[in-house]
Amino acid sequence: MKAEGARISIRDLRFAAVVGVLPQERTEEQILSCSVDIDFHFLPNHDPSRTDRIQDTVDYSAVIEDILHAGIKDSPFLLERLSRMIAEKIASRHPEIRSISVFLKKVPPPVIGVSAETIGVSITYTPENYP
Repeated sequence: MKAEGARISIRDLRFAAVVGVLPQERTEEQILSCSVDIDFHFLPNHDPSRTDRIQDTVDYSAVIEDILHAGIKDSPFLLERLSRMIAEKIASRHPEIRSISVFLKKVPPPVIGVSAETIGVSITYTPENYP
């Protein structure tokens, strides 16, 4: 059996951050939920399903660290901007990444008078250094 790539998925990683355009969103932290899918390529002799070596895969603990660092460090206005910051932080550490999908949502949605389970943004990025 041959494998040439894999996907790392993290679902519903929650953290508090300042993000938003409304005045109250600029002064108080909100709970955000972040989910990511990271597709990456590896050479046949570095197939982590065969080698069982952490250095042959994308370390999800490092990805979590990148998400939290990007999410807490700055205070962008838009979830779209924060999703890019997260993707760029992850991609800078892992050149073998093919694509990164980031889904961010506010928990609960900060829209008064609206009942919705999820209001968020989902964007897929392809790192510029990937062929």
